[in-house]
Amino acid sequence: MFLANTMTEFILNTNDFESILVNKAQGSWIWDVKGKKYLDCTSGVWCLLIGHNHPKLIKTIKSQIDNLIHTNNRFLSPITLEAAERVLNFIPGNFDKITFLNSGSEAVEFSINLAKKITGRVDVLSLKDSYYGSYGTSKSLSYTSGKESKMKLQYRKCNSEECNCIEDLIPILDELLLAESIQPACFVLEPIMVSGGIHKPCKKYVEEVCNRIKNAGGLIISNEVTTGLGRSGKPFGFQHYNITPDIIVLGKGLGAGYPVSAIITRSELASKIPAEQKYYAQSHQLDPLGSAIANTVVRIIEEDEIIERSQEIISILEEFFGNLRHPSIKEIRQYGMIIGIQIQPYSSKNSSQLILEIKNRLLEEGIMIGLSLGKDLLRLLPPLNMSVEEVDFLKRKLTKVFDNLSP
Repeated sequence: MFLANTMTEFILNTNDFESILVNKAQGSWIWDVKGKKYLDCTSGVWCLLIGHNHPKLIKTIKSQIDNLIHTNNRFLSPITLEAAERVLNFIPGNFDKITFLNSGSEAVEFSINLAKKITGRVDVLSLKDSYYGSYGTSKSLSYTSGKESKMKLQYRKCNSEECNCIEDLIPILDELLLAESIQPACFVLEPIMVSGGIHKPCKKYVEEVCNRIKNAGGLIISNEVTTGLGRSGKPFGFQHYNITPDIIVLGKGLGAGYPVSAIITRSELASKIPAEQKYYAQSHQLDPLGSAIANTVVRIIEEDEIIERSQEIISILEEFFGNLRHPSIKEIRQYGMIIGIQIQPYSSKNSSQLILEIKNRLLEEGIMIGLSLGKDLLRLLPPLNMSVEEVDFLKRKLTKVFDNLSP
């Protein structure tokens, strides 16, 4: 048995690790090596829309491994073609081109480069609290880069259909887009900014930005790595707005724990790229195993009516979090199965101390949640197909932990 204080002896510490070793998982639950089970309210790293080890997915993986895992990138396989057709058919609109990659970061980076090649431009705009990836241009656009840029647009957080948010922001946008030095290749939208604090930007403002970018000859990329496939309460995050993206990026939930992502666009755009610029070589692009997994995940979402059935759970959670009160809670933000509890100082403890205390107490009670100390935030992104009984367990444990917070 590994001891907690020796667990990271051989691991490069790129992250803070919990003191437990996880051993197996099923559905919404994870077991540690001692046999204790935990309700996984983070879906791994927000990847398990259909829960851990879905039986249909395990069957697919075993079958595909017996047949074909990986092939040279000059060869396609029947399962890759089947997956491409299924994913394209699932997406609203006339999208007809797709490629499967590995990570969300890679897919966002690919999509930005694709937009640059299509438009022949280089400038990329985003919203200031967005997250797009861990390297390259996608990282530089993200709030985690730490670099201020006029290309990271200010925005308002607003859920009202009747607002005046854009009045102060449009002049800033006009000044930027009218500058001779700015020629937008694309605007990359994270429909709900999850890592950046679980914020939904003003609908009217996002629509106005998209219209201005398109009128200026740029493209709209919807980063659906986290919000796609039902996580936000709608099949895709961009459906919270009246916009039509030119490129869609999928990841996380598409692989249900396996690293597969995708970028989706249309033939009319792809055809604008000169032949000599279309080449892209990556060892696991369009791999049969990843394709088979993506194909089955979307099939499960369709056949099991995952998104439709999740609406009941979303409603139960909305009622609970709408009534959850404690002096340490500043605000609760929920968009579908994306929930953020913003913590404020309470008694003699600052926000970070409280967040760690709440996280640790919940872990003792058998609940895994996420956190962001930089954003003063507790995060919950549970599987879409968690049961009513599992939601009741979560509600009881959250209530108990907040009620017992020491003053």
